[in-house]
Amino acid sequence: MAQEVEEMDLRRSIVDAKDGNERKFKVFTGQFYVMRSALRYFCVKKKMSFTSSKIADNFPVSAPVTGSCLKILEELGVVEARTESSSPNRYMPEDVNMERMQKVEEVLIDNYEIDEFLP
Repeated sequence: MAQEVEEMDLRRSIVDAKDGNERKFKVFTGQFYVMRSALRYFCVKKKMSFTSSKIADNFPVSAPVTGSCLKILEELGVVEARTESSSPNRYMPEDVNMERMQKVEEVLIDNYEIDEFLP
């Protein structure tokens, strides 16, 4: 029951993110797998903080696009920006929820927002 409520909340968050800024959401869905790879790289493999510029330096995506994607991911509860700092746009690896990212992926695939990634 709690899992169903959580999934409905996630679906509602995705709809709200899409309705709130459709252009930003389209950019996010277009770069979803690049962003997932970047989050995994910085949070799981390197265990280091990152910014949109740092992602752009290491992945084939521009800093403005990365910034838009991170804002959507923040709305969806996947990442959380550091607030008690001189660099509020920095994201810490411990504040990234990769399980939630997986659930976002499943919902986006179910809603035909992204295609399933087949390596």
